[in-house]
Amino acid sequence: MSYIDTSTIPNCKIEEKRFEWGEPYKIYSPIFYLTSQSTSKLKNSIILFGENNFKKQLLMIYNVLNNYDEFDKIESYEEEEDFNREEILALINFYINKNENLMAPWEKYEIGLNEDDYFTYFKEKITDNLYSVKNV
Repeated sequence: MSYIDTSTIPNCKIEEKRFEWGEPYKIYSPIFYLTSQSTSKLKNSIILFGENNFKKQLLMIYNVLNNYDEFDKIESYEEEEDFNREEILALINFYINKNENLMAPWEKYEIGLNEDDYFTYFKEKITDNLYSVKNV
C-alpha cells in the first residue's frame, strides 16, 4: 500500500511493505518539484530550493549574497546580466518565510537521512546546473 503525505513540503510518497518474514517497513520518497521557471540560473535555483523546502541552502545563499561573496562561495557562479541583488535577496527571504513553519519529510520522519543527503540526490535529478553553496 502507498499514499502521499501532503502535510510535508515537498510532499512525500510513503510505501508500506513487508520483509519476506512478515515484518513491516516503510519507504519514504520526497516528490520534488523540478520545473524551471526563470531564465536566470540564480533565480531558478532559488525557486527550486524554495519550492522543495531546502531551508539550509536558501539561508546559505542568502548569507553569501548579502556578504557579496557569490564569486567565491557559489559553485560555478557566472555573473548574470539581469542580476539585481535586492530582488534576489527578497526572493530568498520570501521562501525562507514561506517555509519557516513547513515541515520537510527529512524533518518529520526519522529515516536516517537529512537535508544535505536529499539535496545531493535532488541536484542529480535536475538536468540544469544549479547554483548552490558548497556545504562544508
